[in-house]
Amino acid sequence: MRMDFRHLSRLAICALALLAAPRPGRAAGKAGAGPAARPIAVATYAADEEQLRAVRALARSIRERGGAFAGAPIYVSVPDPASLPLSRLQGLGVEILPLGIDEAFLRYPLAVKAFAAAQAEEKARLAADALVWLDPGVVVLGQPDALALDGGADAVLRPVTLVNTIGQAPGKEPDEYWRPIFAATGLLGRSLPVLETIVEQAAIQPYYNCEVFAFNPRLGLAGEWARLLSRFLQDEAYQKTACTTFLRRLFLHQAVLSAVITARVKPGRIRPLPLASGYPFGQHEKLPATRKIASLDEAAAVIFDRTWQQDPGWLERIPSGTALRRWLAAVYEDYRSPEGETPR
Repeated sequence: MRMDFRHLSRLAICALALLAAPRPGRAAGKAGAGPAARPIAVATYAADEEQLRAVRALARSIRERGGAFAGAPIYVSVPDPASLPLSRLQGLGVEILPLGIDEAFLRYPLAVKAFAAAQAEEKARLAADALVWLDPGVVVLGQPDALALDGGADAVLRPVTLVNTIGQAPGKEPDEYWRPIFAATGLLGRSLPVLETIVEQAAIQPYYNCEVFAFNPRLGLAGEWARLLSRFLQDEAYQKTACTTFLRRLFLHQAVLSAVITARVKPGRIRPLPLASGYPFGQHEKLPATRKIASLDEAAAVIFDRTWQQDPGWLERIPSGTALRRWLAAVYEDYRSPEGETPR
């Protein structure tokens, strides 16, 4: 099945539930009102076997360390379910969402995230007050309270970690990369908030990290993200003149999301995500001393990204208490195991 992403937010999503441990039931609502919404639902994706192993670690971390949110629905969008050993996710109560997506979009760096988020948004619209997006490579270490909206916000996210030649200084006229994005979202000529990158502490126009964030699934933000990204991916002139470097292609999804949120959510309804709730493990050594955590026990969610693939000594980089260290080591071994079970 191929999705028409121009109308993605209206599609009914076909879901395949894994034969796994049953998900905890939802709280009962008022008579005739249907089930009450949960505080959060979680969305992620897996397009290859490595990401599937990372999603297993993510789901396990939510179930084992998510505290009051341990029973949250977890939606995993999978472009080609038949190509992956989905049995690795058994016992974790996740819901697999087959994602029809154009092959060209799937090959474009990280573009799949927008379409997976839009798909999960449809599922979560009436099921949760907040949809929490967590990339494969994120691990939850404590109850992620900061990602629950609690009626006080419509989006919770933080600025990007690095400028990466993409972010623009406050007041600067948008360049050939940002100008069409701003035009499509109605931001041209508007006064924009000033953010600060995490590592360089550089002032930038709105440009948000989208590895860990949460939003109100009733606002259609992810559907609009997918619609606009689809438009820019198919715009040959834009791709040729604006997306001229790998970084510009890699972060296009993030630039579009940043513009959508800035345009559609009032500043007072955007809540900053504490760094400890989306801690960039790979950039720990580069962080200013005032922003570094002293121990992984201080973090609610850590972005490991590709660290587990690239650095076998990762566990020595940031201290952690004995119990957390033992748990992390077990989850890492589980991630490395071809069968998805911790070696004995």
